[in-house]
Formats: sequence, structure tokens, C-alpha cells
Amino acid sequence: MTDFSILPMLQRRMQECLARREPFPSEIDPLVERQRKTREALLECLGARPAEVVAPEVRVEAEFPLGETKVIQERIVYRTEEDVWVPAHLYRPAFPKTKKLPGVLMIQGWDLDKHSMPEFKVRLAAAGYVVLFPDNRFSGERKHVSNGTAEQSNLLPVAGLFGLTFMGMNTWDNQRALDVLASRDDVESDQLGVTGLCWGGMQTWTLAALDERVKAVCPVCSVSTYEALLRDFIPWTGGHTCYGTYFWDWAQHGDVQDIIACIAPRPLLIQNNVNDTWFPVSGYHQVVREVSQVYRSFGAGDNFQHDARLTVHDITEEFGERVIGWFNQHLER
Repeated sequence: MTDFSILPMLQRRMQECLARREPFPSEIDPLVERQRKTREALLECLGARPAEVVAPEVRVEAEFPLGETKVIQERIVYRTEEDVWVPAHLYRPAFPKTKKLPGVLMIQGWDLDKHSMPEFKVRLAAAGYVVLFPDNRFSGERKHVSNGTAEQSNLLPVAGLFGLTFMGMNTWDNQRALDVLASRDDVESDQLGVTGLCWGGMQTWTLAALDERVKAVCPVCSVSTYEALLRDFIPWTGGHTCYGTYFWDWAQHGDVQDIIACIAPRPLLIQNNVNDTWFPVSGYHQVVREVSQVYRSFGAGDNFQHDARLTVHDITEEFGERVIGWFNQHLER
């Protein structure tokens, strides 16, 4: 029977792109040049960016202690473009501000919001971090539904008129979130970390690849290759996938490991759930093999750690403890 699916064509195109992909060099100078070119290509694939960085005009709308947790929660609103405002929650230790603390940006999973992961974000703040957790575009308070259809389904094609992409708009907002953290008088501006779950983990390694202000990186349940997604995940789902997962035209430049390798030699901890069909374990191991080589080439093998275990799709207590430990080790307090 004739197969009329376009999946075989997409799988073929992926293999053709990967056949042209060069392995990572082992010498420092060519490796640094490879990172530079990858960042340039990534910026291009993320689409158009605003012409200027606007003042965030941060407003604190509420501030209150969280029970007996010794953590203060703030509700803040800030802007990332002239007419784009972001609602966020911020968590900080309740003890007196005797010195500046490291700042951590948390990024939500797909279709979650700033109310998610309630235990982990409080534990992270109690451990001595100022934690900023904003709503992404099209989520939480920024999600609008009309006639049962989410706004992004209707307006993303329109955004394409202006060269805008879903991941590109959110990456811009994440960079501006780092600005907000760095500008606080209780945050050490050169001690910033980022962590996220699932799609938020993808945003975590994308942001860190582009923005060297990020000193420690902890994506959770968010690492595989596009090759594995096309080979293992999409056939299993019958074609169902998530448009937030893909970078426009990226296969012409490489795969996920090329982006993640741009973080080296800064400290990177990757943790995955073996059960995650969204991030096939075969692709996870491919990323680990190649990124490990890059860190060794930089002489920074200890700055890259990874762990895949049979658990659930979440920043579990165990995953969370490792994230906090990683930040404790690599962010000065």
C-alpha cells in the first residue's frame, strides 16, 4: 500500500542534513570558532529580534511570606518590549539582606505556568537563591483562548510575517528576565543560573548557549536529538508533536548537541527521565557522548555531568536536590 505520509520525506531530509554535519574538533581554536558560528546560526534561526532593549520598568504588585518556609514571594510585572509585559513570581530568602545572592531563572514546562513546581522553587529560594519564575508567552496569564483555540495557534502564523518564531520570542523574554534579575539590589549580577523542565529545559540550554551571563545550567527532562525525535518519537505518536520543540531551519546547521555544546566550558548538569517519549533516550545518549567530548577538549570535564534514570517527567525531589547542589557548587554565595 502506498504511504502518503510526509514523515519518510522528513526523515530522509534529516539524514541528508546529518550526513553533511562535521564532528566536533578536538583543538581549542577550531572548537571556539565552531561555537561562534553555531551561535550566529542559532540567532538567525530564532528569527527577528526587537531593535532595542527597553527599560523593564519592574513593578512589585504584592509581597508576602510563604507560611513557615522562610521564603518571601513577590508578584512582579515587567516589560520585555515596548508593548509586551510579563507577569512573574519571585522567591527570595526571608532572612535580612546582608549580602547579595545568586539569581536563578526558572523556566516552565509546556502549557504550565509560574504556579507550577511549587515545592522545588521554594526549596531553591530557601537554599539561598533569588528565583525568578515568569509566565512564558502564550501561558499562564499570557495565554488567551478564543472559541476553544489558544491564541498561539491563531497568531503564530501572523507573527511569521515579521520573521518572529515561538522559541525566538521566548528566548528574547528569557534574556530580559536575566536583565531583571541582574538589576536587583539583592542579586549578584555575575552569578546567574538557569533551570527548567521539559520545554522549559529546552529554553534553558538555548538561553545558556547564547547568553554567557548564565554561569550554571540545569535543564531537566529536556534533552535528546532531532534525529531521535524524527526516528523514534514522531512515528510512535502517529505524527503528533509540539511546535514549541523545533527551531526554524535548524537541521541545515546541526542538531541539538551543537546548541548545547555552546555552553562549554561553563558548568552544565543534564538530567533526564528514561521514560520520556518526548525526549528519546537514544538521542540523550548521543548528546551526552558528543558534549562530553567538547568539555574534555576544553579541559573542563568536571564541569559537565549527566544522569538519566527511571522516574517521572518532573523536577522530582531527587532531580531538584541535584540542581540545588550544582548551583551551590558553581555559583558563589
